[in-house]
Amino acid sequence: MRRKTVQRARRALLLILGLAIIASVWSAEQVTRAGHGPAWLQFLFSAAGPTGGLRVGLIAGHRGNDSGTACADGLTEVEVNTRIAELTAARLRNQGMRVEILDEMDSRLFFYRADAFVSIHTDSCQAAFSGFKVAAPADGSAASQRLAACLWDEYEAASGLPRHPSTITRDMTEYHAFRKLAPGTPAAIIELGFLGTDRALLVDEPGRLADGVAAGIICFLTPTTATQEP
Repeated sequence: MRRKTVQRARRALLLILGLAIIASVWSAEQVTRAGHGPAWLQFLFSAAGPTGGLRVGLIAGHRGNDSGTACADGLTEVEVNTRIAELTAARLRNQGMRVEILDEMDSRLFFYRADAFVSIHTDSCQAAFSGFKVAAPADGSAASQRLAACLWDEYEAASGLPRHPSTITRDMTEYHAFRKLAPGTPAAIIELGFLGTDRALLVDEPGRLADGVAAGIICFLTPTTATQEP
């Protein structure tokens, strides 16, 4: 009788131990898919495939620094940028990528190294314009140009917005973060749309826009076809 009791206790203990191990593994996987945890865990749980384990940096434009564009009714650029950056990161993590969302003036930008780097912004509240635009560094590498080309194509397809290259400024082509990144890091900046005319899309359909940004990054990291520049 006592032997059976001991055996049942052992089986119960083994069951509890097994469940604890499963829970620990699941928890570790969730943490790494959220872009946290040590590098070896992120590598271990990265998805199989061409993008698994690749590192992507995103800036949520103006976050941690200022509001960016502010409309008369209180809508701010930074809140739109942050929401879409978070959704973009989630989509990329689902592909096994290691993604970090950085602030506008993040101290980690200095010599930051990634397989792709994109700063996410939105444009002014004026109603005269509609559309989006993408820029690579003025003196950027061919890789940065390819990243920008992928963003042009994929974001246009996802958002349905027109291209607006005529309003690209030096603040974009000479964006401060471009000068801080580690040499060789492919980089681009995207203005997702105008907070005036394109507001409904930016505020009500952030997932659709995040799909476009994520698709542009995936396009760059898994090149299969030629892309067009604006």
